[in-house]
Amino acid sequence: MMPFVRTATETPTFLEKLEARREAKYLKRVEQMSGWLPRWRNQAGRRKLVIALEACLVLMLLSGIALIGALIDMFPSWLGLVWAAVSFIMMFVWTSLNITVDMIDSAPISLLDEYQQDQILSLRGLTYRCYTYFGLAAFLSLIFVGTFVLNENPDWGHYIPYSVGIFGIVAFLFISTLPTVVYAWNLRDE
Repeated sequence: MMPFVRTATETPTFLEKLEARREAKYLKRVEQMSGWLPRWRNQAGRRKLVIALEACLVLMLLSGIALIGALIDMFPSWLGLVWAAVSFIMMFVWTSLNITVDMIDSAPISLLDEYQQDQILSLRGLTYRCYTYFGLAAFLSLIFVGTFVLNENPDWGHYIPYSVGIFGIVAFLFISTLPTVVYAWNLRDE
């Protein structure tokens, strides 16, 4: 029987294969979209998209309040449709912004240069901290405010999930877009 000989090229592990596949997929997407939205691929264009995205998030918050008002018959029911329209516009603006920065926030770290790695990793850390604090505040408010509302106004209790859901979606979108928004705002023209 021959002894086991280890070769110089070992078989890649599952995680290495997964990372290689992720890198190839990312590079393919960037190459495919590199010619899209050429007029928005400058600092002024990206900043306009950032402002539009933040305006959409504010409009989502306001239309969410209107939706809750429509659910409790405080506002006309057609105002609930504004939420859907603003959500659709926000998805378009978010996708456009992501394309103009080559989806940098979802790029594998190995494909980024040192400066990009530093920025993206610190922004991902900021996002994580924001999620942590938001989650803590949301859960505590559900416990205390939800309990108070259910005890004082049980008729309003079934609107708590809608309210928390709407405010949670807006906060989630705001927090999750932070890396791309900050990167796009600070990215200078080449």
